[in-house]
Amino acid sequence: MKFSHSLQFNAVPDWIDKYVAYDHLKKLIFQIEKERVESANYQGDPEKKPETTDENVFLNELDLQLEKIFDFYTQKEYELYSSLDHIESSLSMHNNKHTLYPGIVEHEPLENLDSTLHLPVTAKPTILDDKLPNKRRMSIESRLTTHTNEEHIRFEQLFDLRTQLISLYVSLSELESYIDLNRSAFAKILKKHDKVLDGDLRDQYLKKMVLDSRPFMPQTTDMLRSQIERVERIYADAFCNGHVQIAIRQMKTHLRDQITYDRNTVWKDMVSQERKTLDAHVKDAKPPKSYKLPFVSAYVRAEILRCILCFLFSIVVFIILLNVNTFGTKQENYCFALLIFAAIMWATEAIPLYATSLLIPFLIVPMGILRTADGAQMAAKAAAKSVFASMFSGTIMMLLGGFALAAALSKYGIAKAFASHVLSRAGTRPRWVLLAIMCVAGFLSMWISNVATPVLCFSLINPILRTLPDNSPVAPCLILGIALASCIGGMTSPISSPQNIVTLQYMNPNPGWGIWFAVALPISIICIFVCWGVLLLVYRPDRVTPQLNKVKPTKDRITKTQVYVMFITILTIALWCAETAMEEYIGDTGVIAAVPLFMFFGTGILSKDDLHGFLWSVVVLAQGGMALGHAVTSSGLLQDIAMRITDGVQNLEPIAILAIFAFLLLVFSTFVSHTVAALIIVPIVREVGMKLPVPHPNLLVMGAGLACSAGMALPVSGYPNMSAVMLEGPTGKPYLRSKDFLVAGIPTSIVCTVLIFTLGYGIMTAVGY
Repeated sequence: MKFSHSLQFNAVPDWIDKYVAYDHLKKLIFQIEKERVESANYQGDPEKKPETTDENVFLNELDLQLEKIFDFYTQKEYELYSSLDHIESSLSMHNNKHTLYPGIVEHEPLENLDSTLHLPVTAKPTILDDKLPNKRRMSIESRLTTHTNEEHIRFEQLFDLRTQLISLYVSLSELESYIDLNRSAFAKILKKHDKVLDGDLRDQYLKKMVLDSRPFMPQTTDMLRSQIERVERIYADAFCNGHVQIAIRQMKTHLRDQITYDRNTVWKDMVSQERKTLDAHVKDAKPPKSYKLPFVSAYVRAEILRCILCFLFSIVVFIILLNVNTFGTKQENYCFALLIFAAIMWATEAIPLYATSLLIPFLIVPMGILRTADGAQMAAKAAAKSVFASMFSGTIMMLLGGFALAAALSKYGIAKAFASHVLSRAGTRPRWVLLAIMCVAGFLSMWISNVATPVLCFSLINPILRTLPDNSPVAPCLILGIALASCIGGMTSPISSPQNIVTLQYMNPNPGWGIWFAVALPISIICIFVCWGVLLLVYRPDRVTPQLNKVKPTKDRITKTQVYVMFITILTIALWCAETAMEEYIGDTGVIAAVPLFMFFGTGILSKDDLHGFLWSVVVLAQGGMALGHAVTSSGLLQDIAMRITDGVQNLEPIAILAIFAFLLLVFSTFVSHTVAALIIVPIVREVGMKLPVPHPNLLVMGAGLACSAGMALPVSGYPNMSAVMLEGPTGKPYLRSKDFLVAGIPTSIVCTVLIFTLGYGIMTAVGY
């Protein structure tokens, strides 16, 4: 939780305006930072150069906040201490009269209050005896009434004393919390000032001004603690027979109830403010379209209607294909219908991608798609076992191992520390900052996946984005650079993206990390530089803002945990790279993936919550695709399709075949998920490679897998683009539009695809593919 939220959440609601204005001070720091950057970039008349906010403005504001804290604390201290003195003096005065309080017997706890009238038994008749003389009867009635009134007054005074003491205890405890929160607020805001503005104010101001102010002096805290203990003793003497611990427990119960009430009130206010903020954004945007349903007085949103229509279209196509004899056998026809149904569902996202994957195993077995080695239909029990066996393989295990590495590198700040140190050395010129952040995004995508990398990089450039002028082209340039570099980085390692995991599933023998690096790294490095050049030509960032705000490196010390995480990460990658040489002993890359899973979860480096944070939707999507691939192979459909395609391309050179499939995948992955493109087309590519006069299955499969990452011309082209298009500026306006992706993404995608079937083809043939 951010400290500003923590401050608001833990503050006493009635005192909310009396705390340090943390958000205001933080905005002032960012304003000074932005003005400094704008002043450094000003190229007009020096005499008309805009003035920057003086550092003394921040100091003056700090002084005002400190004075506010001093005044409020002094006032509350006087009020509460005076109330406590008044109660104690009243008690002392009545103790001299052998009473603890007017009408209260000394040391008589409230729990032992006897409501029975303290009269002799003969003087407490339930009904007055009519035989008594009138004067005597009136005397008894008078004494009964008087004693009843005294008992009632006595009870009210006890209750009043208890209420006053509990109220004092709560208020004094809140005052103690008030001091602690404000002390933390000054320390945090001064640390923020020094980090953002490269200052050295924290130690000086905190020591000479804050800690020397009366509310934050140690003797003040000690005095406040002694007053709380006074209340505890008085309460114990009055209501707990002198037992202080019992008194503390009772009063803390009331304090806890008060804190719960206050926090619920603050939480409701925070939620209300957030809703108002969201409502404000909604008002600026167009309301979602709705359509009236025929024959009923009901409306349905356009997005829901689109999903329903796409789902119905998929069902209709599925039913038609089930009844059309396309390939001559029942298993192939049914499998083709399932393949097209899944392709339409994945492409249109009528339901979530992973939900479609979960439907595939359910349909494969009842439809009788799988066949035995002799061509007969496989029994349902054997078919179910075969399908589930195909859904969990060494490839899925390697995907989980990659998630574990990514979670550990992110959780312990290793990835962020590396990225911030690289960016801090990139200087302040936009072109070099852009190149640095793109290289960082491409490199991190190798290890923490191109799904998580953009989010991390976007947070790193936030100090730059907040200091840019409104509508500056530098912001979309940087954000788009991160997104496109992350898409390119999706091809760099076997675990950098889900489509690579799918590709490895269809490569035999497994290429290992060494061969993958040898092919993918040269292509990705050249693509990043090409993309960088395109962005410089389109946005001209140096002309608009010659100097950017410098990114500060993290200054945290390296911990033993970080060293341990790095050791396990390097060891795992080394084993993956050497897997081909150790295949006789290891058997599969999935076995090596168990190393980070055990070493991180077994030692508590990662917890159950981290396991829950894995991208299980991606795992399920990959498993559904593998089940579909298994069905397509077992039914004979894949061989049939491959034979028909091979007949048309067998006279072409392998490089031409690779070019055809690469451009086909480029178009497909531009409009749908990269992973979906791999799931549908890569199995077909493998079979075509197997059926060629000179088989080249691994060459075509790896080239096709790399081509899946080349589609980056639309906001829906891959996870990085989807993350980038959601980013908004301070005013709620998106940084990027579809035009931005088209202008920079199309040339980058084409160059990347050409490199795959030229440079990539040359490297793959050199390694024997």
